[in-house]
Amino acid sequence: MKKLRAWLIIIALFFAILYFSYPFILTSLAKRLVVSDKIGRADAIIVLAGDTNGERVTAGVNLYKQGYAQYLLMSGGQLAWRLTYAEWMKKQAVVEGVTASAVLLQDRSMSTIEDAKFSLPIVQAHNFQSVILVTSPYHTGRAARVFKKVFGRAGISVAVHPAEEKDFNPNRWWSRHEDTGLVVWEYVSSVLYFFKGY
Repeated sequence: MKKLRAWLIIIALFFAILYFSYPFILTSLAKRLVVSDKIGRADAIIVLAGDTNGERVTAGVNLYKQGYAQYLLMSGGQLAWRLTYAEWMKKQAVVEGVTASAVLLQDRSMSTIEDAKFSLPIVQAHNFQSVILVTSPYHTGRAARVFKKVFGRAGISVAVHPAEEKDFNPNRWWSRHEDTGLVVWEYVSSVLYFFKGY
């Protein structure tokens, strides 16, 4: 009887600890996805497609206006009939005050790996040696691994800068299904990318 009571107390304590600590555990899972490098002057700012409200482009434009680079490279393939993400992102950047000639387009990619592989020849054609990579916070970890591997082989340095994401809350992501989908997708994608060598 005493052993049973002891086990029941241990089990109750375990669930009590789990109940009170799970927000910290889940928050740390989301925060582990985020990479934020110290940024300095670079040759170009690469903005990845993928958000729905233009915050990535706005973050890239803000860096451009602050003088971090003279060029923006918009990376993203097919969006709709005869329209690519890259073209749409350029339109936003121009509306936000960027000179059209300062915006380069990579409009073939359909994944983060392709973003890096298809952007590299453009970067090399312009003799760029350093880039700032802009994407959503939850995407920065995976994007950083891919770009630093692909660009690193070519001797091009990559610094990652997370865009401000107003809708995404890493402290309560499990309470909103849109955020839950983003976090789960990143972890699943990270596993798949690991097996692809990233």
